[in-house]
Amino acid sequence: MRVVIRNVTSRQEEQVVLECVAFTPEFEDIRNYCLSKEKSLIGMTGSTQRPVYYDEILYIEAVDEKTFAYTETSVFELRTRLYKLEAQLRSEKFVRCSKAFLISLMKVESIRPAINGRYCARMKNGEEVIISRRYVRQVKRQIKEELTWNLKNF
Repeated sequence: MRVVIRNVTSRQEEQVVLECVAFTPEFEDIRNYCLSKEKSLIGMTGSTQRPVYYDEILYIEAVDEKTFAYTETSVFELRTRLYKLEAQLRSEKFVRCSKAFLISLMKVESIRPAINGRYCARMKNGEEVIISRRYVRQVKRQIKEELTWNLKNF
């Protein structure tokens, strides 16, 4: 596969063009990744609203019936319930890791065993999120699927 990169003068001109003999699942994943760069949630900081792009989010936490999205530098309150976000973000490499957390697999730096069958995910900003026993199998399966795809296409 050949990759061509050209610099453009403005963000309005940016585009990704996929030319392929057949539209395979690999090309579909590339397309979905490119489209996810534009996908966002509406986050609140104080009284200000702004888009929080999926690729910025490290993890999402539900606390006292409120939902928060954490990025490397900010925290945003979301007006959507965690179970709805889980369904919405499943195809964007987010996975439930405990009753109150969703993590972005793309932002996990490492995972290590913790006590009592739990695991600990270290995020790219250095924070650690506990993966509860109930969700360890699901997280491992998602990681394995992601690694299998990456190794197959390496």
